[in-house]
Amino acid sequence: MKAIFASKKTRLGLSLTCICVLVMGLAACAPQQPSEDANKGAESVVDFKIPAANENGIITADAWQEVYPDEYATYKQNEENKDPGDYTQIYPQIQTIWAGSAFSKFYAEPNGHVYSLTDINETGRNPKTANCLTCKSSEFILKQNADPTLNTSDIQAMKAQVSEPISCYDCHENSPAEGAKAIRQFFVNAVGDDASKVPEGAMSCGQCHNEYLFPNENKSAENPWKGLAEATPEKVLAYENSINYVDHTNPTNGTKQLKVQHPEFETMYGGDMAPMAKQGYSCSDCHMGTTKNADGKEFDNHNWSSPLDNEELIANDCSQCHADIKAEVAAKQKVAIDRVNSIGNKLVTLNNKLSEIVANGSMGEDQLNKLRDLNRTAQFYWDWVMVENSDGAHNSALAQDTLNKSEAAVDQALAQI
Repeated sequence: MKAIFASKKTRLGLSLTCICVLVMGLAACAPQQPSEDANKGAESVVDFKIPAANENGIITADAWQEVYPDEYATYKQNEENKDPGDYTQIYPQIQTIWAGSAFSKFYAEPNGHVYSLTDINETGRNPKTANCLTCKSSEFILKQNADPTLNTSDIQAMKAQVSEPISCYDCHENSPAEGAKAIRQFFVNAVGDDASKVPEGAMSCGQCHNEYLFPNENKSAENPWKGLAEATPEKVLAYENSINYVDHTNPTNGTKQLKVQHPEFETMYGGDMAPMAKQGYSCSDCHMGTTKNADGKEFDNHNWSSPLDNEELIANDCSQCHADIKAEVAAKQKVAIDRVNSIGNKLVTLNNKLSEIVANGSMGEDQLNKLRDLNRTAQFYWDWVMVENSDGAHNSALAQDTLNKSEAAVDQALAQI
């Protein structure tokens, strides 16, 4: 799920729900009308018949079309966000760094949210179990809530039972007029009492845009943190190390690796929080915003996109604090992208050298394991920034600090070889 800001990611794709906020360096900005209230479009709808739910218990986006025509029309615009690039070619380092993981062979930039089920059908990673649908279909969430054993069921059989991609229910259940909410309980449980510190528009997006793992026997999704103070790269790594969690093992050098997912929520709201989060902005404020229909009535734009592509948002909101927000974001992203590439090259060198050492048996197992641990650490911190969808723009200070930790670990390992 990359390409939220126009940069190395050439497509504007969100693979799950809308991604969090924007850049650094503000001191006086504040959202004028947080869009998570989500009642603006509903005020004109006085009497209407609630559409019927489908066989899986959700009211589909198509069923809401007549009730919320403007929201529906902009939601359908997400269909234009398709035909992504191939990360294994954009970042060829991952073919070595993630060796042993299916991501090293197939990792496409995501299409828009409306293609969530299409993407899971077409991915070359060929998932086997239905838990991969956790953030792809609210229909699966309802089934899984009723029967948690379905997480380990055959994904092909489960895909035949669901048809609605990410849509209204994911952020509103069957009551859009009541505002935004998160329906994925594992995420709600992880945030816990800290939910009062997070706007609803960030909770609904963050429920899928987070770092998760499948540590349980029933392969249900869990967050490797509890409460916002623990939702940081350092504490996530410490937790995953404490339970000896492994996503994949490098087949030639034996490093037990971790694969970071898409930690937008942690990057924005974890620990000290990003500056925009501190000011009260939510993901939806920047990646949706409000607009007016042909009759001049204001509503929440449901075309989930980069704020840099929303000229109305830039003119009415961002420009109050940013003279040239596009240039500011580009500058922050260039620093992060350049470092991701340079550190990635070091990680390729380290992995190749470790593989040579294993092949020729020139190092004792104790020393080799210490180097493997450094490799695991360096890759985790590198991965955190590389897969987070803003290329460092959501929280540039955290991005640089995280890359510093990655580079320190890889340099320490290379110095011992």
